[in-house]
Amino acid sequence: MPQPLPRHRTLVLSGSLRSGAVTTRIAHAAVAQDRPGHEVVLATGLDQLPLFNEDLDTDPAPPVVAALRAQVSSAGSLLVLSPVNNASISAALKNALDWLSRPRDDSPLAGKPATGLVVGYHSHGAEDHLDTILRATGARTTPAPTPVLSPRATNGDQVTTAVARALAALHTA
Repeated sequence: MPQPLPRHRTLVLSGSLRSGAVTTRIAHAAVAQDRPGHEVVLATGLDQLPLFNEDLDTDPAPPVVAALRAQVSSAGSLLVLSPVNNASISAALKNALDWLSRPRDDSPLAGKPATGLVVGYHSHGAEDHLDTILRATGARTTPAPTPVLSPRATNGDQVTTAVARALAALHTA
């Protein structure tokens, strides 16, 4: 009997909380690329996170924070998506990354392969902000072959190709 393929799990973090957002559609396009040997799942609970406050970062962590940290810990890699908001990443994503970067000595992001894609008509360097933040959290960044996606390309091959390349880079990281 053949042995099942080992599964690599990529967790997709979407920095948009709006269900109909372009970034959310791209996140679902990534999940649709789940295939044998590479599972792609969408993180949940970002919309429930309180604003990061070290007074709230207790042991045990608030349940929604603990759940997100567990999702990240169980993943082999992260695909991080963000709309471009005021020339940077979304506040929701930044807040999630702040929570995930704790505890400093045992962060679920430490050493985790991650790549980021930003979605906007003009990125204004948001892709560089995302990469800098991921590196600062201890994640091991893998550059995305296409780090900026135009909202106009959400129904075309550009998104499918960009996401497939990013997932392939993560799978081999």
